[in-house]
Amino acid sequence: MAPLPLFYTSIVVLDRNIHRDARIAPAERGYAFAAGSHVVPALMAEFVLGCRDMPILFLEEAGSVSPLFMVGMRSGENDFIDASGRWNGVHAPAYLRRYPFIGGEVSQEQQVICLDGGYTGLQDQSGERLFSEAGEPGEMLQRAITFVGEYADAAKATGVFTAELKALDLFQTVNVDIRSPTGVSSSFSGFLAVSEERFNALPDDVLANLRRKGYLAPIYAHLISLGNFGALGDRAGARATAAAAAEAA
Repeated sequence: MAPLPLFYTSIVVLDRNIHRDARIAPAERGYAFAAGSHVVPALMAEFVLGCRDMPILFLEEAGSVSPLFMVGMRSGENDFIDASGRWNGVHAPAYLRRYPFIGGEVSQEQQVICLDGGYTGLQDQSGERLFSEAGEPGEMLQRAITFVGEYADAAKATGVFTAELKALDLFQTVNVDIRSPTGVSSSFSGFLAVSEERFNALPDDVLANLRRKGYLAPIYAHLISLGNFGALGDRAGARATAAAAAEAA
């Protein structure tokens, strides 16, 4: 059995008959479901916005390379989400904004809309109805269906992008060391980053091809984002200080 996607506890296929009376209410603590992860999946289309305050790295699993936003200096901690579940950053990743919905596939021809069965906002008493009395998707569900479809398309484009970078042998393994102003340090290994040296050595015709495909902007955004590790340490330190002050109050 394939592992569940990050943050999802169970995948439930939405059915107009089974979920006729189901409603969705906003989670009481916003993005709190992601507070226990120091990485969040990223899309190529988000690199330019995300590079402003999040390091963008890559991870290879089963031969495929996927981009990630690093959002915490220590494993299991997200330094962009505060105690109330609010995102404190320039750009909230699409992976988080898609939750609790997700796409599913019954067959190559049949796509379905699903959600996390463990989502606390799924209920029958309050919130916005998923389906109308006639059994058609309500406005909120229709927006979710559209966003899930757009996310799937962007994820496919991201996969093509990373496959090309891998084929060009642009990735190198990197070790990440982060230190907070209070002296707390963390180290991570096993991540990948584009080698600036290899990238700059590409022939002109290869660079021109990358430009035609729209890949230069996300590559540069990724390289720029690697300067955010110091700011991530500062953010972690400020978060720890705020938490200590709250406990002392």
